[in-house]
Amino acid sequence: MNMRTLRRVGSIGLPWALLWGAFWTIVFVVIRIVDPDSIDPGEGLIAVAVLGSMGLLSGVAFALLLSVGGRDRTNADLSPARTAGCGVLGSAIVQLAYLDHGDVGLAANIQDALLLCAAGGVVTMVWFVMARRWSGWRPSPQSAS
Repeated sequence: MNMRTLRRVGSIGLPWALLWGAFWTIVFVVIRIVDPDSIDPGEGLIAVAVLGSMGLLSGVAFALLLSVGGRDRTNADLSPARTAGCGVLGSAIVQLAYLDHGDVGLAANIQDALLLCAAGGVVTMVWFVMARRWSGWRPSPQSAS
């Protein structure tokens, strides 16, 4: 991996991980407001450790997939569908490591993994919109036919 690829992975993966953290912070705040008894004392710190590492690894996996798939494109020039697919796939790759955790069984872990992959898709699309906004990207004018 050359320096340019490493820099691109860092510039994509770290902001993605921060958005992942913001997403789950919002989820936990909403749960805390709606049903405060469902979060046990100390569970927030465990969630930060698990979801934080998961977000960082998913962000790096997403960035690697984008680097392989869109080498000569800027982040703003990527297609929304391909970007969303890379985000879901990057999250799914990381979820493989988490499938055998806990004592709830494989079926429940697969269900959680699918939910987290969908969350990865949402985070990816937020990242995509922000990347386009920050780059000053404008859609090309449609030719009148």
